[in-house]
Amino acid sequence: MWGYHTAAVLRSWTARRTKSGNWTLAGTLARGDAFQLRQRNLKFTAPRVGGFFCWPVVTVTPTATTVSAILGPPES
Repeated sequence: MWGYHTAAVLRSWTARRTKSGNWTLAGTLARGDAFQLRQRNLKFTAPRVGGFFCWPVVTVTPTATTVSAILGPPES
């Protein structure tokens, strides 16, 4: 998400916490907007029972079919 815009939709994704405590994201891109993906204050959100998960995006690397990112700590 960039503000209220959907910068990208991921078909499948995995968010992982590394041993050093950093969060990473890898996913398959269903659709994305290259301009919006380059903007600051992106958030990665994912639905869950009772709400959604939300991480700030520190860096993002999109390709034609995939996206990888370094995420900040999850927000509550």
